[in-house]
Amino acid sequence: MSTTIQISQPAAESLARWRALSDEQKRAARLAVVVDRVAASMAMENEPVSDAGIQQAKQAGV
Repeated sequence: MSTTIQISQPAAESLARWRALSDEQKRAARLAVVVDRVAASMAMENEPVSDAGIQQAKQAGV
């Protein structure tokens, strides 16, 4: 039994761009998402993080 999944053209293009990235570029993108999520979570707890702090964390790869 075979199932074919069809994705939209924009999704296919986005996936192709992701696959074309180097391992280091993918790692940096994943870390940036983590930093953004932690900053958003802290803001919800009334513990805001400065924009400079967010940028510093992204650049450091924390």
